[in-house]
Amino acid sequence: LTKISKTSLIITTYNDAKYLNRSIPSVLDQTLKPLEIFVIDDGSETNEAEIITNNFISQTDIPIIYKKKKNGGPSSARNLGISLAKGEFILFIDSDDELLPNSLEWREEILDSLGEDYASIFCSRVECIKNKPNIRLEVPETDGKLDVCLVGRKNGIPGQITNHLFRKDIHIKVNGYNESLKFNEDFDLILRVAKNKMFRGINKVGFIQHIREDSWSKSDPHVTFNGVEDFLDNALHKKLLPISEIEQRRKDNRLSIVKKLLVKRSGWKEAAPYISQSFDIIKPKNFKEFLLFLLNIILKRL
Repeated sequence: LTKISKTSLIITTYNDAKYLNRSIPSVLDQTLKPLEIFVIDDGSETNEAEIITNNFISQTDIPIIYKKKKNGGPSSARNLGISLAKGEFILFIDSDDELLPNSLEWREEILDSLGEDYASIFCSRVECIKNKPNIRLEVPETDGKLDVCLVGRKNGIPGQITNHLFRKDIHIKVNGYNESLKFNEDFDLILRVAKNKMFRGINKVGFIQHIREDSWSKSDPHVTFNGVEDFLDNALHKKLLPISEIEQRRKDNRLSIVKKLLVKRSGWKEAAPYISQSFDIIKPKNFKEFLLFLLNIILKRL
């Protein structure tokens, strides 16, 4: 007998329809076929996503549902997917992600074997950047409550939702995504869930994330900076992270924009206030930071 999946798979797209020609086949080729596939178009400027999606409908018995909505950002697109999904589990992928052939089968089997106290199983991924070697991003083997300070950290708990296979009812209980956040919205959701639920982490690759050069977050350093600050303000208000961790992330956010500004050759004058702010939050901790701190003082006096 053919095993019937309990997973609704949701692909979100916005002005990047061409990548559906890779992501949708990777879903259709799964050893365990999903219960249904939703393609949520967040108000793209053309109908290309609908045309591509419709081309695949005739190729499979899996229900494929295309929905286009007014542009509102990834959070609102995913919330629409959650409201439409009939499955017990939900797997989100971005239009430029590519599932490995048995990804859904092994993840669903493990989550299905765990109790209701477990919200999600998360996996590792491979990052693929054009003209660069692929990078395998490992995750810690986890079984139980999350160390929230590790969410979104390098070699820590993956902070993006595409690593996670979630129970749908968990999304409903926490009222889905916070649509006011434009950055780190996945972190916010995971941290809210982590207050009461457990997670299972398996260091096994589930998908390939294709990193695009035209990523909106890379275009303007201030977009990323302001988005992270909004997330941290919300995390402080909702007590999602310890204050010490919020301060560390505020410092990291400032040092990150400093690096981006200097790489873009925006000039020291634009970067200097962020350097001062970062070391006002937490003093320099290593030689590189101390050097940056001293250099900033010297250049401000010139």
